[in-house]
Amino acid sequence: MIGFRDAAPFWRTAGWHVAGVLAVLAVVAWLAPAPWPTDQGMMEKVGQGVVVAGCADLNCFRMLVPAVLESLPGPSLPRWRVYAVVANAAAAVATGRLAFALGLAPNAVTLTIWLAALGAGSFSTVYHPYNADPLVLCLAPIITLILLRGRTMAAGMLATAGIFAQEFAAAPLYIAAAASALQREWPVFRTRLALAVAVTAAWVALQLVLMSAFNYSYNDNPSSKPLAGGYLRLWLAHVTPATAAFGLFGAFGAVNLALPLGWRQSPPALRALCVGAIPALLAFVYVATPERALWNFYFLAIPVGAVVLAQVPPMLSWLFVAAYTLANFRIGAQVSQVPASRYALAVSIAIALFAVVRAWRAPRSSPELSIATP
Repeated sequence: MIGFRDAAPFWRTAGWHVAGVLAVLAVVAWLAPAPWPTDQGMMEKVGQGVVVAGCADLNCFRMLVPAVLESLPGPSLPRWRVYAVVANAAAAVATGRLAFALGLAPNAVTLTIWLAALGAGSFSTVYHPYNADPLVLCLAPIITLILLRGRTMAAGMLATAGIFAQEFAAAPLYIAAAASALQREWPVFRTRLALAVAVTAAWVALQLVLMSAFNYSYNDNPSSKPLAGGYLRLWLAHVTPATAAFGLFGAFGAVNLALPLGWRQSPPALRALCVGAIPALLAFVYVATPERALWNFYFLAIPVGAVVLAQVPPMLSWLFVAAYTLANFRIGAQVSQVPASRYALAVSIAIALFAVVRAWRAPRSSPELSIATP
């Protein structure tokens, strides 16, 4: 478990960051075209009926978000996009709070908030908001932080509620359990693993009840067929190697370049969480669209990258944020009014490479390293 660290410095500046990322996400919501193809019809049907007898779609089992949003007034697309904007902003701040608790210094925490909010995965859920992703992306860092503070039951209750939105809500429990095993905290490991198994059992029970009592089905969805290659097999059959490589790289963009060194320079607790996330990462890449599955783990990857990116002068780090954001307007949000992503991507890659070289050469005792001292 992480030690106590006064959160007051974080919350004193968090409001400004919330306002900033909300403004950018609102611009994305305004400029992004209507999504196509879309799950709008199915999500509205689920939300209006909650339990729809004979429902044959994976989204039928994910009723929490549509049930809430379809009870609210207003046009459909703006309503769902407001939800995506608010949830992604909350997810970014929660990720920043997790990074702060894990020991990252203020400059790295600030970058974490902005890069988490303005990533391709975040923008893509604003472009196509008809899914539970924004809520679950918000829950992941919150559940992880609650677990690391030793509040096991609270984390379990939140994850149990989350599985009614999407199954990934249980993943932080397994990640934290694996991290505690890596740190040889065996009593904590047993408690977290038991909790993860219990929440998974509740999710399985939900599937079985809906299938047996209301004739639900997955309707031949590839994700429900792990023995046949899952969604990964379908994805590989429909993309070229170049498209696959760009899709995987595009999930985190130039932040990818900072991840190896960032992991080496990260606090031990963050490193343990990253290694503990590998089994869950492989599982979700196998059963879901790989680039979408990768972004599920943004709450660990972004802080790791921020450790390195925060070691350049502030002007360069904010230029990186700007280029990263501009690239993701095209990659994630499908906004055509901005220049092609390759230009902004090139700028962000150049800055990331400079940051990696600078961090590699910096002595470990340097005050510029973005890990707070106790």
